[in-house]
Amino acid sequence: MSARSERPAAFLTPEETARVEAAIASAERRTSGEIRVVISRRAKGDPLDAARKTFDRLRMHETADRNGVLVFLAVSEHRFAILGDEGIHRHVGADGWNRVRDEMAERFASDDFGGGLVHAIEAVGRVLSEHFPRREGDVDELADQVVEE
Repeated sequence: MSARSERPAAFLTPEETARVEAAIASAERRTSGEIRVVISRRAKGDPLDAARKTFDRLRMHETADRNGVLVFLAVSEHRFAILGDEGIHRHVGADGWNRVRDEMAERFASDDFGGGLVHAIEAVGRVLSEHFPRREGDVDELADQVVEE
């Protein structure tokens, strides 16, 4: 990650935040799955462990089909992780999440954090819509806003 602010609330520009949130809303219009982006100051260790704790704290495991996906960034440590709940993970597996992670890393390396997040959200949205298409009466179970903590 670059020399951007290590304060989560200032990490993305307002334009990047709007693009990320629009990408989440767009992806979720095609699926019953849920996508969250969390920008945290620190992971305090392994970013995947921090993502798991954040996933649980945000109650993402309570979606009806267990198909929530969290994109977690620890900005002061320059680390990130992608975590899918058990419903979607069984279709994607670690290799699938790692592929999305690596594609994000390429964009992050060129200081394109907003683009990296949007790319990841679009990739996750395609997988979610394939395995969990939107159903009639589907309810958006989680907010689409970027969480800054």
